[in-house]
Amino acid sequence: MNSLRKEIKTLQDIDAASFTFENLRWKYGVFRPMSSGAGRNKKHWGWCGVVTALGEVEEKVWYQLTEQLIKNAGEQQLLAHLIEWESECGYTKSSSDEVRKEAIHLHVSRIFDDPEWIHYLPFNKRYRPEIWEAAHIVYVRNECCQKVSAVTQEQIDRSSYSIIYCPHCGRWSRFTILGRRVKPEGPNPCLDCDCYDPDMGCTMPGIDKSYACPLEAPNGGQRRASDA
Repeated sequence: MNSLRKEIKTLQDIDAASFTFENLRWKYGVFRPMSSGAGRNKKHWGWCGVVTALGEVEEKVWYQLTEQLIKNAGEQQLLAHLIEWESECGYTKSSSDEVRKEAIHLHVSRIFDDPEWIHYLPFNKRYRPEIWEAAHIVYVRNECCQKVSAVTQEQIDRSSYSIIYCPHCGRWSRFTILGRRVKPEGPNPCLDCDCYDPDMGCTMPGIDKSYACPLEAPNGGQRRASDA
């Protein structure tokens, strides 16, 4: 182990007032083989730790510290939202314990505040609408499935080779910018409709609108803004 790096094995090895989300952010994991005794009585085991700004924290202690930090910040519900999100969006059949650990990783990294996160808009739209309303939203059409979707300006700015994540199919592909949201406003339900064209607008036949268009009132007339 790096002799200049502090090793934290118990909760008592750290001043509770000194740890923050930034200080406890997981940089990378470490593993060291350990042994004690000699001859037939020699025992072997592994030590798993996490490198943070505070030093090397034993992995189980890191989870204890981060859960306590989340509790102190009053963000237990936000962690529950991340666990629910990871359970729904996970691409592998992870156990509930693995999902919780991954959610804690995301929570400590403050992933929900990063507009470059591919799930930034859908996550915050569901759980933190005030954050979604303030986002810099860009409407694009990905080449992969040719559907219109909303992404953040920050995702556009950091895109490599003009390729971004497609919220519809999950692939990474080139895209065309259709427009930007000038000011925060409610979502346009037409964007998810197969009859919507960004250039022509609604292409749904009038005879079908009375039963197929969610913006039409049950009697076939247009809904008023107050009814929306």
